[in-house]
Amino acid sequence: MSEFLLKVLPGIFTAIFASYLAAKWSLRRFYSEKWWERKDHAYVDIIDALYDLIQYCEIKQDDYGQGAEYSKEKETEFRQRYNQAYWKIKKVTDIGAFVVSPQAETILKELRDRPRLEWNENPPWEIYEQDYKYYRDALNKIVQVAKDDLNANKV
Repeated sequence: MSEFLLKVLPGIFTAIFASYLAAKWSLRRFYSEKWWERKDHAYVDIIDALYDLIQYCEIKQDDYGQGAEYSKEKETEFRQRYNQAYWKIKKVTDIGAFVVSPQAETILKELRDRPRLEWNENPPWEIYEQDYKYYRDALNKIVQVAKDDLNANKV
């Protein structure tokens, strides 16, 4: 009986230990992938919001500069998307670097704290042009930071 146990017990302990390690490594990988997905989703939301801000500024700039008129429905849609994007960027900036990298947080804070032209002292198209440039610059920086943070450059 003891000879049997001496032959079987090492195999059982080895199997249990190997199962434990495999489960631990699998869970670590699972959590790592979930965290990566959260980061990816956060960056996609930020990029989409910045694009909506850029699009609105571009449309308003063209509207004032060339007199291009949009229907009330289209104008309302653009304004709603702009407002949603603005508040999404503000929320991500205020919450900070919980999911996104500290570099992305810094870029968004710089965007929030940028110098702004006064509405009562400047024509609207200049204000939209300035905002467009700031949003475009932030978008380009965020895309690069997202690629680095998500290791997309290594693929």
